Amino acid sequence: MKICIVCDFFIPHYHGGGERRYYEIAKRLVKKGHQVDVICMKIAGVTNQEEIEGINVHHIGPIIDKPPHRSSSNFINFIFAVFKWIMTHNYDIIDAQAYSPLIPAFFGAKLKKTPIIGTIYDVSTEDDDQWIQSSKIAALAEKILVRFPYDKIITVSNETKKSLVKYYGVQKNRVSVVYAGVDLELIDSVKVNEKYENTIIFVGRLAPHKHVDHLLKVVKSLKKEISDINLLIVGNGVEKENLISMTKEYDLRDNIQFLDNLDYNELMGEMKKSNVLVLPSTREGFGMVLAEANACGIPVVAYASGGVIEVVENGVNGYLVEPFDLEKLEVVIDSILKNPLKRNNLGENGRKIVEKSFIWDKIVKDILNIYNHI
Repeated sequence: MKICIVCDFFIPHYHGGGERRYYEIAKRLVKKGHQVDVICMKIAGVTNQEEIEGINVHHIGPIIDKPPHRSSSNFINFIFAVFKWIMTHNYDIIDAQAYSPLIPAFFGAKLKKTPIIGTIYDVSTEDDDQWIQSSKIAALAEKILVRFPYDKIITVSNETKKSLVKYYGVQKNRVSVVYAGVDLELIDSVKVNEKYENTIIFVGRLAPHKHVDHLLKVVKSLKKEISDINLLIVGNGVEKENLISMTKEYDLRDNIQFLDNLDYNELMGEMKKSNVLVLPSTREGFGMVLAEANACGIPVVAYASGGVIEVVENGVNGYLVEPFDLEKLEVVIDSILKNPLKRNNLGENGRKIVEKSFIWDKIVKDILNIYNHI
């Protein structure tokens, strides 16, 4: 089968949950004998075409200097570049990621009479909780794009499926749920020689809906009792400068470290050395970093939003907190940092859950089943 995957960015030049998901799926599809072309945005300093573990990766459209930052013109130029690519190439199936890749992939696929899958990780029920800063434009685009008549929609959680049906009128039988996964073999190959003390880690895009500012407020309060508390913020995005300013304002410069450009092994190493991963996000389709943290043997704390509630079992592998409840967020983080036995039990339980439910080989089998039945 000749498969085209259309996404914003790709591993190893940008590390996000969606990018990691497509990379893990694509390399396993190649091992099964399929041809996989990945079409994504062109990042400064990256060649136009490269082969990554047998995957043909084509970087097209405008040059993006600091991903994930993109201008409106970047989006528009990328849309035209993808449409042109699809119209001049032949595929058995096209799988496009929400949101900007969906536009050219859908129209190109329909004109070429090629089956098209829309992969939608999450949707928003609030206009101010959007995937780009122009929330009104994003809200309108989202409402339109999720209603396109794709041959199939794949999403990564039952919660997102429910939202698609309830808020956007998508028919249930058009949506298939396939979770994201974890590469246990790779994670287990990462060895660390030390364990940090009183260390929280956040991993993700520094966007408004991730609410890393909530975490800074909690750390500021916890510092009164835990003077050596540390927070590792791994990621980049539009909120970074604001978060750096807050760090100075809260006198947390000795307690907070900003990290980016880590490769996957380095990231897993930082997770293993940390004591708890916290994800105070109000918009998550799945929350892959939660499963990765559990695979590393550490507990997780997250806002109870979207597909997160399908990854975190409250009190089993971590804790769920109602969004914006900073007091409860502080209490559960404090209890994990101060109780090593609880921390270890939660981490061990998390590892067992990952081993049972979030394995890539099973996920790719489910994906292929969908591809073959369109």
